[in-house]
Amino acid sequence: MKMKRFISVLLCAVMVLSACCVPVFAAENETYVPDYNRETPVVIVHGMSQNDTYVLNEDGTWKEDGKGGYINGWPLEIDVMALVKEALPEMLLSILFRRDMGLTEAMKKGTYEALYAIHKDKQGNYLTPIEVPCYEYPMSEMTDELKEYYYKLLPLQGLSEIVGEENVYYFGYDSIGDVQYETEKLNRYIHEVVLPQTGSDTVRICPISLGGTIAVNYLDRYPEDYDIIERMVFVVPALNGSTIIGDLIVGDLSILNDDDMLYNKFLVSLLGDSWLSYLLNIVLRILPTDVLKSALGGLADSLVETAIVPTTILWALCPAEYYEEGREKWLASGEYPEILEKVDAYSEARADFEENLAALQAAGCEVFDITCYGGTMFPLCREWDTTNGDGIVHAASASMGATFAAPGTTLGDNYKAVGTYCSDPAHNHISPDGSVDPTTGLLPCRTWYIKNQAHEKLPFNDVALKLAFDIMCDENIEDVYSRPDVYPQYNEGRLTNNVNLYLAAWEEADKSKLPDSAVAAIEAAVAEINAQLGETVVNNAEWLEAEEALRASLAAAGVIEDTAPSRIESFFTRFMASVNGTVNSVYSFFTK
Repeated sequence: MKMKRFISVLLCAVMVLSACCVPVFAAENETYVPDYNRETPVVIVHGMSQNDTYVLNEDGTWKEDGKGGYINGWPLEIDVMALVKEALPEMLLSILFRRDMGLTEAMKKGTYEALYAIHKDKQGNYLTPIEVPCYEYPMSEMTDELKEYYYKLLPLQGLSEIVGEENVYYFGYDSIGDVQYETEKLNRYIHEVVLPQTGSDTVRICPISLGGTIAVNYLDRYPEDYDIIERMVFVVPALNGSTIIGDLIVGDLSILNDDDMLYNKFLVSLLGDSWLSYLLNIVLRILPTDVLKSALGGLADSLVETAIVPTTILWALCPAEYYEEGREKWLASGEYPEILEKVDAYSEARADFEENLAALQAAGCEVFDITCYGGTMFPLCREWDTTNGDGIVHAASASMGATFAAPGTTLGDNYKAVGTYCSDPAHNHISPDGSVDPTTGLLPCRTWYIKNQAHEKLPFNDVALKLAFDIMCDENIEDVYSRPDVYPQYNEGRLTNNVNLYLAAWEEADKSKLPDSAVAAIEAAVAEINAQLGETVVNNAEWLEAEEALRASLAAAGVIEDTAPSRIESFFTRFMASVNGTVNSVYSFFTK
């Protein structure tokens, strides 16, 4: 079993509100004419793993994998079963003797070897040569194959339609590289590539996710560039890192501290609600709990020591409130002096972010933010279920410091907006569901909030992308009050990836071979989908209902394969869930 991008999901990865919770506005004003800036180039600073790196041969060519592809330096493909097999003898001995018979060390060694392509020395330099593509030309000059590749990673077609592909630049950097080097590279990219090629004096910058981390450093290191940035639109930015990285670094993981998470919830959240998840939960009980936790702790420590400690851009994802503890644990010994110097410098840049952002705005730059909230964090985190976020980046980080209630709760019936950065009585920024106070964030009037939107699936949210593109290009949009009928400050997540596949399948189908009743049912479902696609104020419950109606009608007609679980599979999943619950109850009873 191979899990593509397994480690990236863990690191940054392994990111439904009812109608009454979303303000209802009238349809888009037909007289509105966007004032699009089609001249100033846009620089996209992508998120984690949205630019592959490649392992090199001795002659500098990309190393092939023997299957017609290339070997990635990042995201690295990890053969999980190979890792398990490597530790199998120690695992069997540990089961037999009911104590750790070298399993922890075997897991450490296996993890280290699995991460061979990202091994670094004490200065943070790769031991295995890799190449990081950074194409020094706009999207318009990419080959069709390359363009298709990047459009799949991040659907920028809507932006290209507004400003032209000749004005869209995709800044490629190493997601697990050196934050200081990548910041310098961004500066050179703007001044030596974008501005000379376009003849423009200014740029617009869109930092996404990890790109926000680089932007924090960029604003601190290059204040002389404030005058050339017209607009900066942050999209789910990791401005104060991610609690996932923080918890990994300090070793405060849910699976090491919470037996219910270890034996019931973690694998289900990772692999889905399936019989396999529950079966693996039962299998975990074979090992003594202390041995299992020791092995998992060893794996986590090896992951941190190999992938995070020598990687300054991942240190930059360590939230400020974790930094001193993590620094003391991994860097204070003096073993990594250059790494320490760079991450300390980044820590200072983050501490100065508010001051730098104010100076950027004073120089004339319009700054905006788009945040996802309402969900829990990836369950690897110690406080995953009480930290409001999008699964990958906690919402306080992405929103520049807004205040959030725990997921599924409110700030309280008597809660009043703090008003730190907006005390205008005419501005009622509190979210309709009472869970968000944007006034403690740096940009309360220029931050939009999308509820129940997973971080890593944002590229499939058509409304979020359209919002980002319009903020970037439409100079009529000055704040959240500019177009509340189309883009309310609070909205819901909506994913269109499945629907796009369904619509494409219907477009290609031979309708003449289908009964009239089937065609009518499908056309009705398509009409409902298209009606909702025409709206930018989302009711996700209605969207999911329309999506399911389209899927079911296409499957019934044989246009697409029916992917719904069979009755037997559903029964077996529930059966294994019941067995897992019984095993845990019995085990808990006898181990009290």
